[in-house]
Amino acid sequence: MLYSLTTKYSVIALVELARQDGQMRVKEIAEARGIPPHFLAKLVPPLVRAGILASMRGKTGGISFARDPSEVSLADVVRVIEGDGYFEECVFELDPCPGRPGCPLHDVWDPLRDEIIRFLEETTIGSVADKLDAAKEEQ
Repeated sequence: MLYSLTTKYSVIALVELARQDGQMRVKEIAEARGIPPHFLAKLVPPLVRAGILASMRGKTGGISFARDPSEVSLADVVRVIEGDGYFEECVFELDPCPGRPGCPLHDVWDPLRDEIIRFLEETTIGSVADKLDAAKEEQ
C-alpha cells in the first residue's frame, strides 16, 4: 500500500488543523505545511461530506473538525481519499484482492496488509498531532 500525494496532503493538513486546535483557513494550513492552496482546497469538500471537517464561509470562515480529531482514524482519511477498495490492494496483483486462501502469496501479503489496516484504524489524527506536539516540547 503506497499513499498518493492526495492522501499525504490530507493527513498532513488534518494534523496541522488538529495541532492548532480550532478553525483555520485553508490558505493558512497550506502555507504552514507547504501544500499548494488550490490543491488543498479541492480536498476539503470530500472530507466535509464524510463528516470529518466542517466548513464555514465568509470573512470569519474556515475549516474545523466536525468531530474530535481523536475520533478520526488515518483509515477514515484513506477511505475518503482513496476509496474502500484501497484496502483490498495487493502488491502482487493489478486487480483489487480481498485475500484468497488459494493464492500462493496469500500467506505473505495478507498478514502484512492486515497489520497495516490495524495500524491505520488505531492511529488517529489527534494522536499524531499529540506526538508531534510532545516532540516539539522536548526540543
